[in-house]
Amino acid sequence: MVKPGLLLIILTIDLMNYSPVQANITQNIPQNQKQLKAQQSSQQLWEQFRQQQDVVRLQQQQRIEQFRIENKFRQQQLRQPNTNQLREQQRREMDVFKIQQKFRQPQ
Repeated sequence: MVKPGLLLIILTIDLMNYSPVQANITQNIPQNQKQLKAQQSSQQLWEQFRQQQDVVRLQQQQRIEQFRIENKFRQQQLRQPNTNQLREQQRREMDVFKIQQKFRQPQ
């Protein structure tokens, strides 16, 4: 009779030790899942942030390149006189040439 009583006590103690552990495991699983989901969502947020930063950086580079090209074009326009300026310059040169010819011709 001692053996079955002893067996009952051992089983009861075992069951008491096993139950909290089992309950703790079932509580830890949802917490671990929540942490995993939180990590995944923060990872997704980080990836989205990086993609947005890449887009912003590309847009900035495009604007800089566009500005550089426009600036180069403006400088070329400043170096090249327009047709009115060319005509005016030619007229002045002709005037100077005519005056020089007058002074060179013997009278």
